[in-house]
Amino acid sequence: MPRLKPALALALLSLAVGSPAAATAAPGDPVLDAEEKAFCTKINQYRAQNGRAALRVSVALTNASKWMSNDLATKNYFSHTDSMGRTFGTRLGAFGYAYSTSRGENVAAGNATAASTFEQWRRSSGHNANMLNASYTVIGIGRAYSATSTYKNYWTTDFGGSVDRTIAC
Repeated sequence: MPRLKPALALALLSLAVGSPAAATAAPGDPVLDAEEKAFCTKINQYRAQNGRAALRVSVALTNASKWMSNDLATKNYFSHTDSMGRTFGTRLGAFGYAYSTSRGENVAAGNATAASTFEQWRRSSGHNANMLNASYTVIGIGRAYSATSTYKNYWTTDFGGSVDRTIAC
C-alpha cells in the first residue's frame, strides 16, 4: 500500500473584535494530553520568536477542536465541514465560542506528533498565517487517533480573538 502524505486544510474568518474577561479552569474542562501540550508550547515559542503574544488555551475552542479531530478520525474524512454539515464558525458557536471576533481553524491528518504537525503547518503559508495572526489571543487544540481511518492521526487547532474561560497550556 502506498504511503499517504499528510493532509492539510485551512479556514479563516475575520469579524469584529470583542473581549470578555477570562475565567479559571473548572472540573469537567478539557485536559490536554502530552502531545497537545507540546503543540501549545511549540506554537507559543514560535509566536514569541516572531514578536507575537502567547496564546491562552480556550475551554470552548479546545472542546470544539477535540470534537472535530475525533469526528474526522472516527468517521474517516478530512474537511473543515464536519459530519453534521457545520462550518468551523458554526461549530465554534455550538461549543460556546460565539464571539464576534477573528476566528480561524487549521486541520491536519497523518502526523502522530505535535512537532510534525507544527512543521507541516509552518511550511504552509495559510496555516502559518493562522499560527502567527496577531489578532488571535486564544487557541483550542485537539488530536485524535483511529487505527481504521485513512490517516490514523487527526489534528485541529481553532483560533479566536476573544479570551473566554481558559485552561493551562
